[in-house]
Amino acid sequence: MKKIFLIDDEKVIREGIKNSVDWAKEGFEFCGDAPDGEIALPLIEKYKPDIVITDIRMPFMDGLQVSRILRDRMPRIKVIILSGHDEFEYAREAMRIQVSEYCLKPVSAQDLIEVLQRVSASIEEEESAKKQMLDLQYQAKQNVVLSRDNFLIELCNGIYSTAEAIKKASELNIELISSYYYVLILETDVKEIPAIDWILKNYSSLVFKRRKTQTVFLMKNESKQQLELEIEAIREQLLLEPDSLSFGFGKVKSRIQGIAESFEEADKEKSFSVHITEKYNVDNSEVDTKSNKELHQFNRNDLIHFLKFGDTSKIDEFSESYSSYLKAANVRTPFFIYYFLMDFTTTITHYIKDQNNDTDDILQQINGLEVKMSWIKEYFEIVDYMKELLNLVINFREQVNSKFGTIIQKTKDYIHDQYSDPKLSLQTIAKKVNVSASYLSHMFSQETGETLIEYLTRIRIDRAKEFLKTTNDKTYEIAYKVGYSDSHYFCHSFKKITGMTTKQFKSHGQIIPL
Repeated sequence: MKKIFLIDDEKVIREGIKNSVDWAKEGFEFCGDAPDGEIALPLIEKYKPDIVITDIRMPFMDGLQVSRILRDRMPRIKVIILSGHDEFEYAREAMRIQVSEYCLKPVSAQDLIEVLQRVSASIEEEESAKKQMLDLQYQAKQNVVLSRDNFLIELCNGIYSTAEAIKKASELNIELISSYYYVLILETDVKEIPAIDWILKNYSSLVFKRRKTQTVFLMKNESKQQLELEIEAIREQLLLEPDSLSFGFGKVKSRIQGIAESFEEADKEKSFSVHITEKYNVDNSEVDTKSNKELHQFNRNDLIHFLKFGDTSKIDEFSESYSSYLKAANVRTPFFIYYFLMDFTTTITHYIKDQNNDTDDILQQINGLEVKMSWIKEYFEIVDYMKELLNLVINFREQVNSKFGTIIQKTKDYIHDQYSDPKLSLQTIAKKVNVSASYLSHMFSQETGETLIEYLTRIRIDRAKEFLKTTNDKTYEIAYKVGYSDSHYFCHSFKKITGMTTKQFKSHGQIIPL
């Protein structure tokens, strides 16, 4: 029911209009009246009518002035002007300020009802159009959210190449590009988890729902170290949450293509957490905040350091030291044992995967050992499991290092033989030593501390120094001899590395291997 407000300086007219219409019967409510615009405005704000009927000529504030104010301050209100003046200027001004109807006095009750019904119909049409627009906007927003979430899900599933991911993210206004990433997955049936709000408030992330009970955070930062510190801070915060929350972290990755791998790692860790809780029917009485902290007394960094640098002679000592807190009988419950061994095994698995080698065989052996975890109860069984797994991994590492040494030496020998070839590249060298270019690049940098191209450039510049000191060859001839087809680029590289031009070196330089 539309509300009507009347403004006219003649009381007789106000009373006449008010009493000549059966407002309720016609679908309206007469909510008030006033003798002029100045008195009417506060009443209009109070009663909030849908339609204002106003005389055009009144003292203090006339109908056109009221209409202008209503148009600016309450544009939803429709205005019907009643005028005793059939003058073009009045009508034109009324049209300019978007008055809904302009009626000449005297107006009959029937005519007024017809005008009100037209205006009421226009209000309903506008409200309907507005509702449709809001519905469309909401649907569009939901589609954007859905498209965004679908994209992030597909990104975590490894559907996109790097170029495709960047393009799609740009289309969806998602800021994806960063130096480093990792994935965090939270799962809970509880509607409100304070830690989620805390993460959103304090860290840069892209968030989406994988399903109703599962929230996925794609975390990103320009610093790998910062993200690693962030993981530990968030993990500590999550341990304060109820045991109904399970979570998993993936490792920090340096490329968009690594997001899928980090997601897989996070999902696996979360699944371990759920499996432990279901397997041992863990409740709050067993896993309180204090116990959660006890679970993390061991330092994964110590384990990772041993995996990288420890040797087989120290395995027994390390195993007992790393698991020493489990000697206490009150800590050594099935839940704690399983959690500790699963964390131990998962950390080792991540380390193996990071080696960029043929790891299928050793990962299969580790999976075989994991079966034993469910049956381990005594401390000596924990230590024996750790020893067996560490022996497996350290022997694998030594085999890889031995293989690394052979490949690195072959690579260096080939560079020394072929440095004069301008077409010598990472790809041709990798093909010669029978490994992929990306694998060779990673392995060479890891083992020598410099990139393969840096090493090749150093060999070429060292040989160029010898030619400069022992021959009268021109610069472009020496450039060609050491593998540069462009003498200008050779000169640029020579000065960048030695700090001297070829002429200065020939006159004053000494041959000191780089």
